[in-house]
Amino acid sequence: MDFSRSGRWYRALLPALLLLAGATQAQAQAEAEAEAEEAPGFDRPGLGFSTNPLHAGQFGFEQGLPDWSRHRDAGTTSDLATYDSLLRLGLGSGFELQLGGSPYNRLRQTGDGPSQTSHGRGDTSLSLKWAPPSSSEAWNWGVLGTMEFTDGARNFRSDRRVYTVGAVLDQKLNERTDISYFAQWQRSGGRDNYLLAPDYNYELTDQVGVYLEAAFLRDADYRNGTQAGGGLSWQPLHNLQFDTWFRHRLSGQAATWEAGVGVAMLFGR
Repeated sequence: MDFSRSGRWYRALLPALLLLAGATQAQAQAEAEAEAEEAPGFDRPGLGFSTNPLHAGQFGFEQGLPDWSRHRDAGTTSDLATYDSLLRLGLGSGFELQLGGSPYNRLRQTGDGPSQTSHGRGDTSLSLKWAPPSSSEAWNWGVLGTMEFTDGARNFRSDRRVYTVGAVLDQKLNERTDISYFAQWQRSGGRDNYLLAPDYNYELTDQVGVYLEAAFLRDADYRNGTQAGGGLSWQPLHNLQFDTWFRHRLSGQAATWEAGVGVAMLFGR
């Protein structure tokens, strides 16, 4: 029996099957990478916020455990521990609604006289984030507007409502490295504060990331200050992250030390 024709048929089919398998695998990998790029990000830690918003119907919860700061002014040292909480709800089309607050704060002040300690709840804030999809593979951006109410305990509330607008521009250098540029304007009682904070982010592994951050501040009394710090995040699951961070004053009017640990979780698809 002559098998020459069937042999040619199999020889022609084999490369086609290999080509189809390779194309299918490449498509699956591309889809997985696209899903990874679209995965929502966490707003903790750091001064800025994520440009990967929650999808519609997704819910996020971020909690400081606690965050701490130390200020020194006119011979008085103030240590503040605050358990900041942030609830995030994805609205779709790049929008997020956020509800923030600090259900518990502890302030200890020491100086020439006896030390004083106070406890209480902080102010509540309501925010709207917009981070639209970007056609660029290297650049993403987002804006966040916040209104902070004056409903906290006496020692932990602002005298007047605080309005804040922040913007982030994120530059992706490669698969593991990006630089974010954060700018913020804050107004309360006719007085303005400004903040600029670039940071450098690097993924050590798929689960562990580190960042370095600088901050340039200008308060309503035209006093300037600078800080520098960094942090570490660990993401054992795609929807769970633990973090630790710190900042230290380099010059001018700023907190002497700031540090904290926290957890962030996402719910829903």
